[in-house]
Amino acid sequence: LYGMLLTRPVSGLAGVYGSVQTARGAAERLIEVFAVRPEPDDAGASPLAPVSGHIRLENLHFAYPGRGKVLSGVDLEIRAGETIALTGENGSGKSTVIHLLMRFADPDEGRVLIDGTDIRSVSIASLRGQIGLVAQHVLLLNGTVRENIAYGCPDAAEAEIERAARAAQADEFIRRLPQGYDTLIGDQGIRLTGGQRQRISLARALLKNPPILVLDEATAMFDPQGELDFIEDCQSVLAERTVILITHRPASLALADRVLVLDQGRICPDGFPDSQAASGKSSRSPRGARLPQ
Repeated sequence: LYGMLLTRPVSGLAGVYGSVQTARGAAERLIEVFAVRPEPDDAGASPLAPVSGHIRLENLHFAYPGRGKVLSGVDLEIRAGETIALTGENGSGKSTVIHLLMRFADPDEGRVLIDGTDIRSVSIASLRGQIGLVAQHVLLLNGTVRENIAYGCPDAAEAEIERAARAAQADEFIRRLPQGYDTLIGDQGIRLTGGQRQRISLARALLKNPPILVLDEATAMFDPQGELDFIEDCQSVLAERTVILITHRPASLALADRVLVLDQGRICPDGFPDSQAASGKSSRSPRGARLPQ
């Protein structure tokens, strides 16, 4: 009898231990979130007026906490309406330039100007509202196609959503889906192909009609023919705004008016560093920039 009476509380201890471990893991994750450095307080900052897309990076220096310098004195001017490509080895600072442009971080030294305005003097929301981003890893929600395209502009009208989809060359395949724009696409767009996910992401960015568009390895998930089709379809869209391409792929590099190579946190003035050029890893593109074979 005593043994039976002891069995239940002893077995209950195992459940208590599991609950304690679950709470401990949750607390650790919560502490990590609280430890994340918040974005700058821009309360009271004036909004960024509509821009033409002229970008200037002046003597940018930046290092992530606990790491060496990622950018070391980057100077760059991008004319309004120009398409440039940033390429280089992993860790050379390509994505960091975009992080600073969108104020995901602030430079340790130097400044970023858009149409002559220092972006640290304007509100973050107004800055990011004028930049469209199509990332390599597309973030899609378990909702309808319409909801995913309108994610950043929930008040967008039906006609505006469809116009953005047509501009991204996505309208045709969307209408072939079982419920068209009302089709549920699953977690992370699992019911779509990689190319379809990228086109929906591009449509989402274009719905904002941003004067500045960033394509960060946007064709990384495409096969060669799919990449060529995507690039051909998007040429008219890219011609209307300032575009920054981050890519290693020659087909995407061919879209650019200028190809800039980042190496060890600096922009190489003449393509790839001599060490790579000597090893036969570069050639001349039709536009005159050194590109990887």
